[in-house]
Amino acid sequence: MIRAFLCLLIVAFAAPAGAQQGRPAAAFHQNERAAYRIQIPAGWEAVANDEVDFQMREPRADLALFVRVLEGPYGDDRDAFRVLTDFYKDNLDYILVRAGAKPLPLLQRDGWAFVVRQTAAPRIEMVAIIPQTPNGESSIYYHLRLVAAVRRLDAIESEMDRLIAGFRIIGAPAAQPVRPRADAPAFTPPRENVAASAAVGPEALSERLEEWRLGYALRYPRGWQVVRLNDFTVRLSAGRDAGNRESAITIQNMAGVASGGVYERAEDVAKAFRQQILGLDGKAQFHAERPFVYARTRLRLKGTEFSAAYRVQGNDWRQWQIVLPRPDGGSFHAWGLTAPAERFDDYAKVAAAILESWVIAP
Repeated sequence: MIRAFLCLLIVAFAAPAGAQQGRPAAAFHQNERAAYRIQIPAGWEAVANDEVDFQMREPRADLALFVRVLEGPYGDDRDAFRVLTDFYKDNLDYILVRAGAKPLPLLQRDGWAFVVRQTAAPRIEMVAIIPQTPNGESSIYYHLRLVAAVRRLDAIESEMDRLIAGFRIIGAPAAQPVRPRADAPAFTPPRENVAASAAVGPEALSERLEEWRLGYALRYPRGWQVVRLNDFTVRLSAGRDAGNRESAITIQNMAGVASGGVYERAEDVAKAFRQQILGLDGKAQFHAERPFVYARTRLRLKGTEFSAAYRVQGNDWRQWQIVLPRPDGGSFHAWGLTAPAERFDDYAKVAAAILESWVIAP
């Protein structure tokens, strides 16, 4: 009897420990550089995918989550919401079902959510956008995209809420975004060009440039001038200042080796631009020489970018240069902003919004 009682006590005390040992530890994906961590729930598994920062799936429920890190600047957070809303409205691959603010009390900030349906497949997606910093001008946004079967339309938001509950921002990013950002709260154009659009707000990029023969289209502010410099170069000018110095975005198509040109890689085109700048100022300084990835309308292109500071005829200039290969590999798009150094950050804010609107044809 006593032996049986002791056996029961041993079982009673051992059971919780055994249960604790049998419960698997929570799994996480953590990105120190981008300053976030997300839990991998039970039943989910990580999936290798070089095109996003992280992917996981739940095979039984036919769910997949993709996590990307978006780098701004977009302006303030409302501008980011506007840019992303316009993307889904203009993208023929999607039907925008609903979009709106999404409170994130666990993260102590507000985000946005989009529910869209794929036009060419019986799938729906919910996208949640989480700003890295609350209530302000974020330079990093976390983009969580949950894909499910159409029949799960009513449940997709609750599924996303469960995943966001396991998402945490773990500090400041280890690396700041490559793209220039403005510290000024608002963009002020030169007084001599009062027609130039000032704010990067919902109405700012009201004009549309379609150059499909050159392989792209974009939006730009009212008041900016568009000039075709030659058969392969377009310039968008924001005007001149009191010193007759022009701030402008120039987009060139440059032939690659496959099209009879001399450039094999995007880095070769960027090198040519750096040599051109050094020809103007042998003491020019170059910064932020990094890969640049274009990911829009399901098209993904890998190129390069850099920033430069140089002096010409007593004036200080700055340049932001991006080079991307065309999808067919035959030529390259060279996109660059040039502006007087003291106004560069102002124009960079508008140029970044123009860049986000840039649609490259497949």
